[in-house]
Amino acid sequence: TVVVIGAGTMGLVNAQVARTHAARVIVSEIMPKKIETAKAMGFEVIDCNKVDPVEEAMRLTGGVGVDCVIVAVGATKANEQALQMLKKNDGRILLFAAGYPVPEIPVDSNVVHYRRIELLGTFGADAQDFAKAAKLLNTRAIDVSKIIEPKRFKLDDFQAAMEAASTPGMYRVCVELN
Repeated sequence: TVVVIGAGTMGLVNAQVARTHAARVIVSEIMPKKIETAKAMGFEVIDCNKVDPVEEAMRLTGGVGVDCVIVAVGATKANEQALQMLKKNDGRILLFAAGYPVPEIPVDSNVVHYRRIELLGTFGADAQDFAKAAKLLNTRAIDVSKIIEPKRFKLDDFQAAMEAASTPGMYRVCVELN
């Protein structure tokens, strides 16, 4: 069982990749538009506006906790929730987002030691990663159609495209170059 905190573009791509590995995927989100997108993609969703995400993750797992949390939001609160959602032993947290100001991860090293928690970070990709991503996209194992904004911008409207892309809650924005 995997919880993805954050239903932005990269959160939902990570959720889909986890699903290709036969994981039960639960997405935790606060923005209504992104909650609806995650639901439309067929994920179980924790609406943080209605329930405490840690309590709900525990309820959904029968009090056991989750195997892995992918933190796709650069926020201290998300890091804290990830630690609290994990199962008792051998849980993993993938920190997949940067944040500014820099998010903290308040963790007791003894907890990491005794519970055998893995804290993983990722940044960048190599040619093999791009080949795997291309295969997932080409075989339609990953569908990005719901995480690209439907409105297209002409190159002459680049400023408007940048303003749209900077709007909280937006997914990827396309600028047509021809």
